[in-house]
Amino acid sequence: MIKIVFSSPKNDAKKAVIKPVMLKKNKAWQCEKIIGNSAFQENIPESGLRVFLERFLDENQYRQIHIITTDHVIAYRFSKKLKLSMTKTANAACAPSLNHDNEKNYLLKEGMHILPLVDLGVFTEDFHIIKAKYYKFKQINSFLKNIISGMGDNINDTLNIIEFGCGKSYLTFVLYYYFKFIKKINIKITGYDKDKYSTDNCNSVARKYGYENLEFIKGDVSEITLDQKNVDMIITLHACDTATDYALHYALKNKVKYIFCVPCCQQEINSQLKHRLNIKHNDIYSLFMRYGLFKERFSALLTDCIRCGILNDSGYYVDVVEFIGEENTPKNAMIRAHYTGHIKNHSEDIRELTLQLGIEQTLLKLIRVVR
Repeated sequence: MIKIVFSSPKNDAKKAVIKPVMLKKNKAWQCEKIIGNSAFQENIPESGLRVFLERFLDENQYRQIHIITTDHVIAYRFSKKLKLSMTKTANAACAPSLNHDNEKNYLLKEGMHILPLVDLGVFTEDFHIIKAKYYKFKQINSFLKNIISGMGDNINDTLNIIEFGCGKSYLTFVLYYYFKFIKKINIKITGYDKDKYSTDNCNSVARKYGYENLEFIKGDVSEITLDQKNVDMIITLHACDTATDYALHYALKNKVKYIFCVPCCQQEINSQLKHRLNIKHNDIYSLFMRYGLFKERFSALLTDCIRCGILNDSGYYVDVVEFIGEENTPKNAMIRAHYTGHIKNHSEDIRELTLQLGIEQTLLKLIRVVR
């Protein structure tokens, strides 16, 4: 458990947080209650949490409780009419730090000789974090954390990874560093991008670092015919519009074990919905079409839900996590998929939805050709 957060109070306490700590080499719990502008702390023995919570909840009334673990966020909420609801969503967090100084438990740490982070301007030449780039350091660790937790415990001694739309590839270099030098895994990464300048520059940097099994190739994902075998992982980060669909299609055709995808610019369905702007008021989708910004967001969600449904139907376990906070980029949803062979059946729902809206979606068209 990372922490328990109590909020939406009925009394003077604005908020309360319970988290694990170390007290003189002994595990314990610490409750911090915010009253006004002051924080009040109380330490609880490790075995005394249940008794403390019973007393705490008897003395204080909160409408919301969030229990945050390394795997899930479980939320309990009381409505104004005292109706209780519960939701459970996936989380991808590292184990909590138990130190009082709240040292961040990052996979990559300050002081590691990570040359890509020096070139990126995140580390100084003596490998200290540049203060103004701390958010980027946090983003990179979040990227790694989501991939590692998405892979689970069954990581092979060798990894063959393909990245589509790799761009400047700073995250690719960091991923290579982590698996090669920290996890000691025999890793090969091939990055594809349609910009020759980017791939030439990345190849130059890879040679500079001596990263032998890191290669970048110019190519449009929609036109690439790959002959690589035994690909373990596909990564596509912010590949625009239908480029994401072609990358996912490659993974599906080859039953690639792991897929990590952060979609971007999902314009395909949005452009098809233009004709629905003059829709009749009694149409159930009219509210989504009335305002341009909401229509765009609706189109993006619809696109990614179709993609997730197709992955489920193709034998993948799928979850969606936040790649990084919205303060850095609104395109922060990462689709993580792990091939299990267990097939779900969303095809009828997808067919009905696309018929109702009169739309076509690229990944759906691509898999129909194969099937």
